[in-house]
Amino acid sequence: MCATKPKNIQIEFSFFLDLFFYTLEHEDPDDPKYLRIRTAFQSKIDAMERHNLYSLYKSCASEEIRRKAREEYLVKLGIRDSFRWHSSQDVNVTHNLDSMISDSHAD
Repeated sequence: MCATKPKNIQIEFSFFLDLFFYTLEHEDPDDPKYLRIRTAFQSKIDAMERHNLYSLYKSCASEEIRRKAREEYLVKLGIRDSFRWHSSQDVNVTHNLDSMISDSHAD
């Protein structure tokens, strides 16, 4: 028998919330199944928060909200400040065209 990757399924968001709150109401820290479910829910909720922040950062019309969403997203990812682009740098641009042009004319 071949080992296969676990399959994922999609469920309605409202059903997901029902399951999550049901689990909270029937908390049993001694049950290993409960601990596994609780860890999986926490992981999923963290991923949903990161996705929401990233989407907000990429699509929001307000520069201030985009900046805050980006900062919070990077904090949630655990990326240290020393590894981040600063706000004066455009993260979507890989080079500065003006400096390339002025450097080529300096020769």
